[in-house]
Amino acid sequence: MPLRLRARVELLALLLALGWVLGWTFSVAWPVQAQAQAAQTAAPEVSLRSVDGVALQGTTAILDLTLNLRNPGGLALPLQKLRFQLQFNGLDVARGVSTAPVTIAAQQQAQVPVQVNVDSATLLSLAVTLPPDGMVHYVIKGTAEIGQTLLQIPFTHSGAVQLVLQ
Repeated sequence: MPLRLRARVELLALLLALGWVLGWTFSVAWPVQAQAQAAQTAAPEVSLRSVDGVALQGTTAILDLTLNLRNPGGLALPLQKLRFQLQFNGLDVARGVSTAPVTIAAQQQAQVPVQVNVDSATLLSLAVTLPPDGMVHYVIKGTAEIGQTLLQIPFTHSGAVQLVLQ
């Protein structure tokens, strides 16, 4: 093999080996960095602040909700998206997604309005058992997508909220 061709082949082999090592290093380092960020990022506390309105449209009801998001951690929490499931008095009522990004400073909170579609029959079955004061027990659970990463932090919260059906 001529000397110049051999040098080129050796250089190509060296570059391929270097690329493999760097690729392996980044594939190992990426999850480690995500885990370090997760350790510093406390799960947001997501609760249902209020049910602000109910609109019936055929077989669907639209609920206007306000979610309260609290950041108990020591770093700012850049929330890109929330995916959640909502139960009222043990009934699966809705699934929702908030897509408006919000950054919550450390030890602070924010309110996020969301709309969810609910099957009217489900809402009517809930209305039959609704107490006079309209208070319902709720459970909200889901995941919070942090920043532009693929990091998703699970959350769950239960409480009571007033549901006024007009």
